[in-house]
Amino acid sequence: MTAMLPIIEQLANAPDNAMRSRWLLRVPEHVLSRDHLAIHDLLVACRFQDGVTALNAEVAASSAIRDTSGTIPQLIRFEREYARIGLAIIARGGAGQGA
Repeated sequence: MTAMLPIIEQLANAPDNAMRSRWLLRVPEHVLSRDHLAIHDLLVACRFQDGVTALNAEVAASSAIRDTSGTIPQLIRFEREYARIGLAIIARGGAGQGA
């Protein structure tokens, strides 16, 4: 068994999707990129599809080829922001809050 980093343990120990959403919104982008496979597996195990969608959008944004001005493609930016809005709603106790 491999030990998780403390920041990933916080996600693993989150009791519900509201807490998972808050974690996803606050965690540094570097952690999402570096540990996306472990995070993905945790979110799938919790059946938190909105979290998986948000993680995928964040990874896509961090991996995107940028244009000559250094901007992420518009569609990827929209997907990421849409996913973040969904997480913010869940974090406040809205739709998708169930465990």
